[in-house]
Amino acid sequence: MQKITIFAVGSIKKSWINEGCLDYMSRIRHEYSCDLIELPASKQKDPTKQLQEESQTILNRLAKMKGLVFVLDERGEALSSEACSQVMSEAADRGDPLIFIIGGAYGLSDEVRRKADRTIKLSDMTLPHELCRIVFLEQLYRARQIVKGTGYHH
Repeated sequence: MQKITIFAVGSIKKSWINEGCLDYMSRIRHEYSCDLIELPASKQKDPTKQLQEESQTILNRLAKMKGLVFVLDERGEALSSEACSQVMSEAADRGDPLIFIIGGAYGLSDEVRRKADRTIKLSDMTLPHELCRIVFLEQLYRARQIVKGTGYHH
């Protein structure tokens, strides 16, 4: 079973997003060995300091891990659901664990972005980080269903 780790800065405050995330995580865990790790949002008032503190927390976690690192960022490459499925399938064939990073309200530092093997975006539109989480979890689930040919994706 493919190992996936998702680092997400901050907690979800809206119940409907949380319910959706829990639903997709329960589906995903039938397909992948998946951990969603919420990293604390910085309490700093200054956005620059907040971004630095959150990014340092991410970098500290990444230093202890091995795998292909994907950063979700509005400046990233757009992937279709099929292309995402192919990327994940190829990584699984090689036995590569996957690490996905979702930043907080102010995104991710350049230093975190440089650690990425690949930077992807979920949309041409800017999305709130909470919404990114549920959209991304659905795409992870969809990617596996495409590989399996279940008809979920049509």
